[in-house]
Amino acid sequence: MKKFFSKENFIFSTFDKNQRKQSLIISLALIVFFVFSAYTFLNAMYAFADCIGSIVCGSMDSALRDATRSLPLFLSCFMSIWAMLLFQAAFRNVNDQKRVRSLKKNAIALLAFAGVNLVAIIIMLVMGKFHSIVEGAPSPLYPLDSILYSLIFVALGIFTLVYLKKFQEKLPFALPQRGEVVKKARGVYCVFVSFWMLIACFSFACFSIGLFITDFEHYFFFALALTLVYWTNVLFFGVWEFYYNELKEEKKKEFLLPLAICGLVVAVLMVAIYMIALATNLDAPSNFGFGTLPIAFTASVNIATLVVVFTPVIVSVTALIKGLLKRKGTKASSEEEKPQE
Repeated sequence: MKKFFSKENFIFSTFDKNQRKQSLIISLALIVFFVFSAYTFLNAMYAFADCIGSIVCGSMDSALRDATRSLPLFLSCFMSIWAMLLFQAAFRNVNDQKRVRSLKKNAIALLAFAGVNLVAIIIMLVMGKFHSIVEGAPSPLYPLDSILYSLIFVALGIFTLVYLKKFQEKLPFALPQRGEVVKKARGVYCVFVSFWMLIACFSFACFSIGLFITDFEHYFFFALALTLVYWTNVLFFGVWEFYYNELKEEKKKEFLLPLAICGLVVAVLMVAIYMIALATNLDAPSNFGFGTLPIAFTASVNIATLVVVFTPVIVSVTALIKGLLKRKGTKASSEEEKPQE
């Protein structure tokens, strides 16, 4: 166990003082924007559920009205997620040229989302879609809070572009360099990781909000099982982001398979506990989980719940296959390097 946490296994063991400081700042920023993304994503899910509910009821006018009024919520969700991508780009590229190019693209995208959001809110205020700058729903300060949120991200995007301009002119770039993102099937990889990230954000928000809106008294075992599901999703994503991605490349090949096996054991155990809890109280999902899974319980089959529950298993199996392939590739390379007799 000790070898998995040895300082020499991680990239930061090669950093100087300045690199460690900047790496810590970026890691903290990632955590902050993960939390923002979690809550904005859940708010967007609630708004989307309202639109779906109106469509199901045959009220297209209400669905269009809800979608229009909720546009700032959807854009706020995109802004939070793009801010995460912005900080990931700061140290997830193998060289400074790719890093600067990626940071610029993400900063411009962030400015675009924030700018569109500000313009959309102003237009809706002028057209009377919002009765005032503070309507009080779905949040006490909405849509004023969305305006302030957009201004924060405008400032972040401008700061990034100005910093990059100064860096290109005279500032030494002290940020650490991590391994390059996988090249083979890059599109599939990005879609998979993005979906996984959203499940982790969703799980974090559901847990924290669920503490205040769910019935633990009558559904304690199911509540415990669902809480375990949420934390397993967050834990798995945290291990990938702040442990696996921080390993040196040679240690990634060595540790991936053991991590995948441990993850699969934890995931299967978590699913078993959830299924037992579900079997003991079949009406628990619709009564207990409605507040945190609004879309899942508008249909008879709780597909959204199953997706959240089985994501850790899917992630572990994917990592297991990748770990076996890496071991096979490493073994084949070592055999080729052996001198022939």
